[in-house]
Amino acid sequence: MNRRGFTLIELLLAITLTGILATALTRILISDSRFVAQQDGLMAARNTARAAQNVTSVELRMVSTSGLLAGSADSVLVRIPFAFGIACGVSSGLRVASLMPVDSLMYATATTDGIARLQASGAYTFRAGVSAAPTTDTATCVTANIRRVPDGTWVGIAPPNNTDPVGYLFYLYQTVTYRFGPSTDLPGRIGLWRRVNNAAYEEMAAPFDSTSRFRFLVGANPQPVDAMPMDPSTVAGLQLNIVAQSYAIPQGKSTYAT
Repeated sequence: MNRRGFTLIELLLAITLTGILATALTRILISDSRFVAQQDGLMAARNTARAAQNVTSVELRMVSTSGLLAGSADSVLVRIPFAFGIACGVSSGLRVASLMPVDSLMYATATTDGIARLQASGAYTFRAGVSAAPTTDTATCVTANIRRVPDGTWVGIAPPNNTDPVGYLFYLYQTVTYRFGPSTDLPGRIGLWRRVNNAAYEEMAAPFDSTSRFRFLVGANPQPVDAMPMDPSTVAGLQLNIVAQSYAIPQGKSTYAT
């Protein structure tokens, strides 16, 4: 069998081909790494947007007519219902009422700020500064033929409005503020904050792009506007633009994934 060594040209050609293959393989690995980083960034942004939507949509969809108190591009202040019921009579300085079954977690964590009474016209009138607590004084409800539904509860509301009739429908509400503001979890970024009544703000999710904002549907106009009108009662709905970001800038990019 004949054997011979590599010539110089063959050796250089082999080295060149090896270099080309190594370069191509490196580029493939870098491309794959950047693709994975971009996908991870998009997934993180989606998770943040989903978290914000889960927090806000449950409460904001419950807001009744005239439930919006104030609003701007970066915040809204709304009355959030957390318990519905039927009012009985007044006894020992309390308006006794029969509450419908409630979400136990929402009810336990809610802070009563006021009561909204349903009028015959279908509109609500609001009275702030009330409290509600369980009561066993149910004689006024029995007299008015108002019963407690299964899994419901009796409560006493103070102070009562003695001029209100027996049997009106109402809900208890807490005032909640949602706003976009500087994040403390991720300094230098934007977070979504929530505050109940006058308690401290709690950061719910982060980070968000600066284009995240609240917009307002006024009257029968289906097109949202950026500025809330002077009369909040004319606002028929809210549009929440949630533009979430990735936690870090993906490899090979100059901006956060959104």
